[in-house]
Amino acid sequence: MLQALTIRNFAIIDSAEVPFGAGLNILSGETGAGKSIVIEAIALLLGARARSEMIRSGCEEAVVEGLFDISNLPWIEARMEKLGFQPGSAELLIKRTVHSGGRHRIYVNGELATLSILQTLCDGLVDLCSQHEHQSLTKAHVQLELVDSFGGLQKQTAEFRECFGILQRLRVERENLAKSESERQQRTDFLKFQIEELRGASLQEGEDEALTIEKQLLQTAEARVQSAEGARQALENDDGGALNLLRAALQRLRALEQLDDRARAFTEGLERALAESDEVSIGLNRYLGSVDLNTERLEIIQDRLSMMADFRRKYGASVNDMLSTLARLEQEYSSLGETDQRLSELDAAIETESRKLTVLGKKLSAGRTKAAEKLSTAVTAELKDLQMAGASFNAELEFQVDSADWSASGADLIQFVVQTNRGEVARPVGKIASGGELSRLMLAVRRVISDRGGIGVYLFDEIDAGIGGQTAFQVGKKLKAVSKSNQVICITHLPQVASFAQHHLVVRKAQKGKRTLTEIVSLDLDERREELARMLGGPQLTKKSLENASELLDLARI
Repeated sequence: MLQALTIRNFAIIDSAEVPFGAGLNILSGETGAGKSIVIEAIALLLGARARSEMIRSGCEEAVVEGLFDISNLPWIEARMEKLGFQPGSAELLIKRTVHSGGRHRIYVNGELATLSILQTLCDGLVDLCSQHEHQSLTKAHVQLELVDSFGGLQKQTAEFRECFGILQRLRVERENLAKSESERQQRTDFLKFQIEELRGASLQEGEDEALTIEKQLLQTAEARVQSAEGARQALENDDGGALNLLRAALQRLRALEQLDDRARAFTEGLERALAESDEVSIGLNRYLGSVDLNTERLEIIQDRLSMMADFRRKYGASVNDMLSTLARLEQEYSSLGETDQRLSELDAAIETESRKLTVLGKKLSAGRTKAAEKLSTAVTAELKDLQMAGASFNAELEFQVDSADWSASGADLIQFVVQTNRGEVARPVGKIASGGELSRLMLAVRRVISDRGGIGVYLFDEIDAGIGGQTAFQVGKKLKAVSKSNQVICITHLPQVASFAQHHLVVRKAQKGKRTLTEIVSLDLDERREELARMLGGPQLTKKSLENASELLDLARI
């Protein structure tokens, strides 16, 4: 359920917080007031592409936020966890920021996300139903899902899909193994060469890094010796060495200290300096004794690193990668040697899974046939309630005899067709010409399947286009029925539909200085009556239009 929608600097909306409730939410307003902006904002939350033109004129950034209650949608929580978001929360907060410089951002429960992740997460969360956006009903896989859901066949579908996946993987493995013997032998010989080359190198984990460090030390050995030796001589030289000069200075300070106690601090400081200099001298001698000037070792290391550089182009960027490659090559070499035995095992497994899939496919198809008949009858009955007495709906299934034509969805092809009037040819759902007929058909289908759950929000965008009078009243009644099991948000121009609202919001324009803004206001009962009167009789409220509005509200409660 969509609990709240926050819009800032979006199109002509300066700032709006739109509260939605459970049940039927109606949005009404004059043509051009900005109702479509609400739809566009919700579409943005669901994964529509952001465009800089969405930003309100004079602003740098637009923000749209939507808070959903997903406590009754466990599949959304499971999908969030699969996509890497923290599970356990009954709320889903989606935020989109659209920046004029193109630096758009997406946040899911405060975490950055990509557009593809958002689209995957929100698939099925909101079902947008409009005169021109009947996308879900025209897709074959969605039609099959509707029949499966209506018939309670989800478990059978999952069993078929699992068996189909296993069979596909077995067939792919067999195809890869069943290459020509000459190709297999060539591959075996090449693998053997690579394995022997890598094994012959006797590589050790981290060896390249250790040798690089050792090489650097050996290459700088002579320079390091010269520097250290120069420092040692400067300290220890008998003629003018720093140590002798410090000792001579210390003797003079000690003599001065005998004459003046104030010189004691100088003496102590110089004693410390001399002691530290002695330590440095000793350390330098040790360091000089430890420096390795082994040119032969350096040549061995350089040759080894050169060999690794050659391997790097063939087997991986580091020694650890090369060792991983060796393990993979050994595994493949071993599997090629066991090909004949594995082919026999795969043939047996494929035969077993094929028989199992045939049984599951026929059983699922039989269940779908029964469910499709019941669905067709139920939708046709709903159409009669919507003033389409001569219409009939049919979910046509075609069982594919050849199992090679089966897919992960099953053995059936499906198409929703409708005959809008007696004597006419039944047509696919997507090819209905009349907007009013299409609107009612979509509502009828959703009315039938709404009790089955699974959809978070039904969003009807002017689904009442092309209808009026008693038909409009029946549409409102059906929307109210759908809202018993699912949240419904409906944009409408018809007072008959709006009279059934449990939460009524009006979208209207307002002047602020030299700017035109759109505001969205939640109506109380008296304000609802006035809005219905406006929808019935124009901008000037009359006693008669108010009475008619009150009558509509009373009829909607019956």
